[in-house]
Amino acid sequence: MPDHYCINPLDPYADQEVLVTYELGCPLVLIRSVLNEDGYNILSELSDECVRILQVEISVYYEYIKPYEWAQDAIDTINVIVALRAT
Repeated sequence: MPDHYCINPLDPYADQEVLVTYELGCPLVLIRSVLNEDGYNILSELSDECVRILQVEISVYYEYIKPYEWAQDAIDTINVIVALRAT
């Protein structure tokens, strides 16, 4: 499995890195483990949002997706939610 170093999403000062192992997925990579400096897998401690950030970071870094593909999708989703609430 490929791996990639990322900033530890649980570190508020962004001083620590984690080693993320993943598999290629479509459209984002599938995170398999997130090892901290002590070698512990902290994947179960991460929120869905933190995992998504790691997926996007790795996918963009290795050019599996383009950097702004997900931004437009997020804007479209928010616009639909706002429109539904307004009715």
